[in-house]
Amino acid sequence: MAPALWSCLILVLFSGLVASGFPRSPFRPVGKRSLPEGVVDGIEVYSTKISCTVTSRFAHNVVTTRAVNRAEKAKEVSFDVELPKTAFITNFTLTIDGVTYPGNVKEKEVAKKQYEKAVSQGKTAGLVKASGRKLEKFTVSVNLAAGSKVTFELTYEELLKRHKGKYEMYLKVQPKQLVKHFEIEADIFEPQGISMLDAEASFITNDLLGSALTKSFSGKKGRVSFKPSLEQQRSCPTCTDSLLNGDFTITYDVNRESPANVQIVNGYFVHFFAPQGLPAVPKNVVFVIDISGSMTGRKIQQTREALLRILGDVKENDYLNFILFSSDVTTWKDSLVQATPENLQEARAFVRNIHSGGMTNINDGLLRAISMLNKAREEHKIPERSTSIVIMLTDGDANVGESRPEKIQENVRNAISGKFPLYNLGFGNNLNYNFLESMALENHGLARRIYEDSDADLQLQATNDLTFTEEVDVKEMEKALKEQEYIFGNYIERLWAYLTIEQLLDKRKNAYGEEKENLTAQALDLSLKYHFVTPLTSMVVTKPEDSEDQTAIADKPGEDAEARSVAPSLAYLTNYQPPQTPYYYVDGDPHFIIQVSEKDDAICFNIDEDPGTVLRLIQDPVTGLTVNGQITGDKIASPDSQTRKTYFGKLGIANALMDLRIEVTTEKITLWNGAVQSTFSWLDTVTITQDGLSVTINRKKNMAVSFGDGVTFVVILHQVWKKHPDHHDFLGFYVVDSHRMSVQTHGLLGQFFHPFDFKVSDVHPGPDPTKPIATMAVKNHQLTVTRGSQKDYRKDASIGTKVVCWFVHNNGEGLIDGVHTDYIIPSLF
Repeated sequence: MAPALWSCLILVLFSGLVASGFPRSPFRPVGKRSLPEGVVDGIEVYSTKISCTVTSRFAHNVVTTRAVNRAEKAKEVSFDVELPKTAFITNFTLTIDGVTYPGNVKEKEVAKKQYEKAVSQGKTAGLVKASGRKLEKFTVSVNLAAGSKVTFELTYEELLKRHKGKYEMYLKVQPKQLVKHFEIEADIFEPQGISMLDAEASFITNDLLGSALTKSFSGKKGRVSFKPSLEQQRSCPTCTDSLLNGDFTITYDVNRESPANVQIVNGYFVHFFAPQGLPAVPKNVVFVIDISGSMTGRKIQQTREALLRILGDVKENDYLNFILFSSDVTTWKDSLVQATPENLQEARAFVRNIHSGGMTNINDGLLRAISMLNKAREEHKIPERSTSIVIMLTDGDANVGESRPEKIQENVRNAISGKFPLYNLGFGNNLNYNFLESMALENHGLARRIYEDSDADLQLQATNDLTFTEEVDVKEMEKALKEQEYIFGNYIERLWAYLTIEQLLDKRKNAYGEEKENLTAQALDLSLKYHFVTPLTSMVVTKPEDSEDQTAIADKPGEDAEARSVAPSLAYLTNYQPPQTPYYYVDGDPHFIIQVSEKDDAICFNIDEDPGTVLRLIQDPVTGLTVNGQITGDKIASPDSQTRKTYFGKLGIANALMDLRIEVTTEKITLWNGAVQSTFSWLDTVTITQDGLSVTINRKKNMAVSFGDGVTFVVILHQVWKKHPDHHDFLGFYVVDSHRMSVQTHGLLGQFFHPFDFKVSDVHPGPDPTKPIATMAVKNHQLTVTRGSQKDYRKDASIGTKVVCWFVHNNGEGLIDGVHTDYIIPSLF
């Protein structure tokens, strides 16, 4: 049978130099000047490279352009790339004179505020906009000093989809100028094997193309390279303009002998099904679900969510059933049933009522599933031409019924007899994974660990619309995937995230209310986690210039009306800089750190109080904001009070004007909006927004709370070993923006939001030679202080960043207003 051809569209536009009235260009310098060949208006573009790495249809594209300003004054240079609307930008960096400024993906609302500020200052310099039905253009500008070099590097990723029966990488090439080093390079790796590979250019004759083009493929690898020399780029032998103006197309196909292709890396797996011109084969799937007591809580909740998602994608000609096992085995139906709308509605009701309890009878659960599939085939209750599969999810070891791993393996192997595959998904770390893997592999399947995190349900749902085959050579595939020159890092995990985000965004279009909010939150979480610019996020690049910041934002347009209204589809470069306020925080034992920006220095002090004591950290009667913290101690109090360790174990953040309270502990976050209560765990990754409030929880790391533009707090979660003999988990509290707090703000931290001065003199060695002693004049007091250091844990909660400070003794006496006991209050709110 002739191989089926698949395709996709990847477009990159490099337009020519543009000054006033000139053609389009990746670089648009301002003004005109006659300079030698290769230099247009003072700007020389000396290198342009497009690097494409395709692994299992997932394309990772890097567009790099380098230029130098040969003029005697600064020039504005712009960089343009056209890319498919289905692609996600994953990175953009500016490198100027050897210093690289990386991009950071942020929630789109942040970009919207910065954009509006930029427009009000007339600083907009570029945009991402639609460029036809399938394209959008990325543009960014930078002001380049005389003699300086700049490198623009844009990275985007896309899953190649079927287009006119073939796989294509279609590059729109339009430099409109001669480029000393111009190169297109594509490396292709397809585990199924490459059956054909070709390349052509619409702008060059075959004779010239042949001398500049090399292409080859063998087995699973293919490579295309296009490197035209300066002479080959000329539109005529004596011309100084470029003939590179048109389409460069790479076409390839893969072998189709096997109907399914399983990709697995680092605990994430994705399956592709591509039959040779035939309709999709119906699937008969039995899900064997562990509902033992150890699945109680988040695991069973995530399992329910995952199964509900799978039911949303099942096709009507599929057949399915659910088997639940704990101490005994129960089934949804006595036999497999077709996925009719009525049956799916009943299945959803069944899944929502799954509850956990009991022990773990893996043997009987699997044998029931295998028997059900075998019986359905023997009695012709399922389509003759259909694919069967068993998928088991468990979090523990067998401990009731037949519990010997080797005997369970034997029973399962004999029951399946090679007729269909078994896939084992192990939930968490407390299980015999070798047993699950061995049993899956000998039954032509595979095992994977499902990570217990906020997206575990989506990890399971990667199996939703897949067809499987017994002919997958797992070991060979994993061996091939280790060949680093043909793979870009954790690509399967990124592909899984890409597909999941696409699916969530697609479902979001037709969702309403709470469902839409949940889909949005999940898509946003994955977009931020995997650094994708999607309709929910933007990428920000900031570089210092002339003592100010220039900020570039890459923003992906939304496809629906609501997404378009969220933020303008713009990338821009501006001198706008978000307010830079001093930082104030309390972290550790509890160490208060106050940065004094006027001095480029910091002051720190401790508060030594008993566990259970509540301290007033911030109180602002004008904005209605208060923050209080409750002290916790070590598990075993030291008899020596001088070495007593105390921390903050609970924080209370309140806004009286909004009737809002947030209680943060080391276990959970509880939010009261009036009388309405919402509770989240530190295992969640979620963003909550409403007028004047944004709360973002980053799983097991931190939580950010913002009240409009100008007040932002960050809470850091410090987790210690649960069996540590002394220490508990504790919290750190950071004020990262306070410029909207009123002058009446007070509290142990809040009083320092107002400018104050201090002077250090008489610095001399102390008992510890690494910690000098000095005299500090502050607030009409002369204090003896010690030079020391604390840690800022905002970037890394385990290591922290060293902050040097002057330590004020005796609970901050003489530095804080009054004495520390003035800040003790009876309760958290």
